[in-house]
Amino acid sequence: MSTPLTRRDFLALAATVPLVGAAAPIAAAAVPTFRSLGRTGLRVSEVGMGVMLTSDPAHVRAAFDAGVNYFDTARAYMGGRNEETLAEGLKGRRQDAVVATKCHVLGRKALVVATAEQSLKALRTDVIDVFQLHGLSSRDQVLLPDHLEAVEELRKAGKIRFAGVTTHSNMPQVLSAAVEAKVYDTVLTTFNFQVGEDMVEAARTAAAAGVGVIAMKVMTGGYSMRPAPGLNPYQSALRWVLQHSFVGTAIPSMTTYEQVRENTGVMGTQHTWRDKAALRLYALAVGDRYCRGCGACAGQCADGADVPTALRALMYAEGYGRLDLARETLVGVSLPCGSCAGCSVTCRKGVEVSERMRRAAQLREVGVG
Repeated sequence: MSTPLTRRDFLALAATVPLVGAAAPIAAAAVPTFRSLGRTGLRVSEVGMGVMLTSDPAHVRAAFDAGVNYFDTARAYMGGRNEETLAEGLKGRRQDAVVATKCHVLGRKALVVATAEQSLKALRTDVIDVFQLHGLSSRDQVLLPDHLEAVEELRKAGKIRFAGVTTHSNMPQVLSAAVEAKVYDTVLTTFNFQVGEDMVEAARTAAAAGVGVIAMKVMTGGYSMRPAPGLNPYQSALRWVLQHSFVGTAIPSMTTYEQVRENTGVMGTQHTWRDKAALRLYALAVGDRYCRGCGACAGQCADGADVPTALRALMYAEGYGRLDLARETLVGVSLPCGSCAGCSVTCRKGVEVSERMRRAAQLREVGVG
């Protein structure tokens, strides 16, 4: 984003939109669009489905019927039930879908292999298409010998087809390390219109090296904002991601039929001036609370507060509307902010860290109203 809008700009811009016509109606893609996922040879729908919040298999089937063939879940989501939901949704269609799952239990080869075995059972499949080591944040984690040996063992045993890593923080370093490893075929990373040029370049470089780039957090939090006639910031955010040809697929959440129609309706469409206007308005609405995941605040707190994770948890609570997921994310997280006299952490992107950390502490203790 270039020049921040004032609230007067916000109202003025929103007021002009109806003069140039209403937004196109939300509809499923007439012709689903597919892309290559790095060197894997897989052809995947440019809009995939992030299944993390999905509890109804019918929504999986609706996405499949709308042209989606890439589905992302994880062993840890919903206590393991999320993989089962996906399996039920793809019943009779598994051969036509690309299934990706994630392993949260890291550090030792045996733990990674055991998690893959559990996922195979829950997914009711003989092979996982894309098996990802989840939430890596450093080069050392990506290149850990136990991790490399685990995915190679699973691949040789025919239990996974391709291996990848996922990352929420220190993302450019993780992408670079994934290329360096020459073992990982994909990287799932935060990628949206609020990321910096360093992240765009890191993703482009990884793709050029044959690593499939999968975009998550594409809705930039999915926060509610004041309606602006003719503009849909969520479709616009997805179009921003897909205008980058090096992105193999994006995996927005779909928990309603309306979201299925909204997200799949973006396939094959172009990013236009209308999308730019919608994203300028959205950036103004969420700028002081949305964490861009740059990691610059990590380690700033003298008392050891895990600021990036706390801010991500707040996004789950306020943007996704999932207090349960937010509280789960905060389990075991250092958060000594309830009685802190003053906050020394600053955000170069403008997030009000002090207020946000107090809110995160409140969320973990008593919930957020």
